[in-house]
Amino acid sequence: MNFKTISVLLAFIAAVCAQAPTNEYELKDADDKTCLRADMALTIQVNYTKTDGTALFAWDLPTYNASDPNTVVVGGSCAENGTAELTLSTPAGSTSVSMTFTMAEGSTYLSGVELSYTEDPDIFVNTTTPNDNKTVVTTGLQVFEAPAGRSYKCNNQGNLALNAAEGTMLMLANVQVQAFDFNNTFGDVTECAADTTTISPNATTVAPNATTILPTTILPTTPPPAPEAPQNNYTLTIDGKVCLMALMALQMEANYTKTDGKVASAKWNVPANPAVSGSCGNDTSVLELKYDGNDTITITFKKSAASGLLQADDEKFMVSEISVVYMETSARFPDTNSSGTIRTVTNNNLTAFEGSVGSSYKCMAEQDVSLSMDVMLIATDVQVQPFGLSDNNFDTAEECPADNEISNIVPIAVGCALAGLVVIVLIAYLIGRRKSHKGYQQV
Repeated sequence: MNFKTISVLLAFIAAVCAQAPTNEYELKDADDKTCLRADMALTIQVNYTKTDGTALFAWDLPTYNASDPNTVVVGGSCAENGTAELTLSTPAGSTSVSMTFTMAEGSTYLSGVELSYTEDPDIFVNTTTPNDNKTVVTTGLQVFEAPAGRSYKCNNQGNLALNAAEGTMLMLANVQVQAFDFNNTFGDVTECAADTTTISPNATTVAPNATTILPTTILPTTPPPAPEAPQNNYTLTIDGKVCLMALMALQMEANYTKTDGKVASAKWNVPANPAVSGSCGNDTSVLELKYDGNDTITITFKKSAASGLLQADDEKFMVSEISVVYMETSARFPDTNSSGTIRTVTNNNLTAFEGSVGSSYKCMAEQDVSLSMDVMLIATDVQVQPFGLSDNNFDTAEECPADNEISNIVPIAVGCALAGLVVIVLIAYLIGRRKSHKGYQQV
């Protein structure tokens, strides 16, 4: 391994493991007066095609220094006709993020994002499109929302999906932004729900099969029981051959804020026969389900490379990422204060539905996969195989530990019942024998 490769690997590890630096970006008007300010830690994540499949890559915008043009260049336009724009770009032009802010009906919010980047082959290792310029445009957003004259603030990390199906997103933390009526300093603060939600200090959420464990969870109003979710059969094919197969019944559960400020919870099913799409690769496969308009669930499966004492036959597969997009409708979220808002939530640090390559994973028990503090995917009656299917069907199933626990209950219960029956028969025999034994009669 040469020095250049090591440097690229170190840069990639640093991008994944370390949080991006929090920078203070200021946009000046013609009089050199700050008209827009945005403080944030910003990481960009994209999915790209390699010679042997697909891969995710994430990188941070570097630490910003207004006096050093070799860090980040700040551009854009001050408020005009109800819009303002902030553009952040690296000097070489390899990355550019343009954010459009809108003022309407007394509120300000981020309404659009345009991301441009170049697939540098030294960074996007084994890319099939070296030095290509990519552009992703997302409009119709309504995030970072605050009343006019106030700033929006959110310290918690959140993900803003630009293309959920392809894994393109901005990961943001320590955000404070004001694009209108900025007067030397931030106005009064409007905090995001994630920063203000009351948390129970002792509650925990543990997902079966060790998918994700969150330290705390919100205690919302209990949702009404949803009808049982239908089990659907999802398949992807290449050249007429099934390359991914999944049987599962899926439900979503999400917390939301009502008009009275209280936190409630909504639960709904993924209906029968959603639109199915995705891709199959050597190391990564993606299953996308679209239902109820533009609601989507994107599930990414990955192989874990055999290394150390593992042999090639010991390769594992797992769900490494799930991204969901849903709309807060009044029908699904009764009395919501954000009706019509589109939510995007992603967890890209999962180890769920884990099985051996060449086998399928099977779990009839309920599995709760936490995607964030507020959103959970509930899966039951699951059997999946994202790689190496034989004869267009599942291979030998590996059962989850939860199913083994359930299956062990039956023989234990039967054994206990039989043991109890033996004791009852023995007691009855001894009592009956004692009554029938009268000894010799006296003459």
